[in-house]
Amino acid sequence: MNLQVKKQMIIERLRQIDDKNLIDAIRNLLDFATKKEKEKYSVTESHQKLVMSRFEKSRKDPSLLTDWDEAKETLKP
Repeated sequence: MNLQVKKQMIIERLRQIDDKNLIDAIRNLLDFATKKEKEKYSVTESHQKLVMSRFEKSRKDPSLLTDWDEAKETLKP
């Protein structure tokens, strides 16, 4: 069953619910999920500037870059 079908089934069930508390709980759950989704992909402007600054430096001087195999070795315990 694909995602769109699952969503449609949930929508149909919601239309049949008359319990205010259940509707409020579902709304709160959806609000929470939406907030978490936004936080998950949120990058501050200062971090964006930092990354772009480093990218620009490495573009101008590729010798600043570390070879992946060398970098990988420094990460091993």
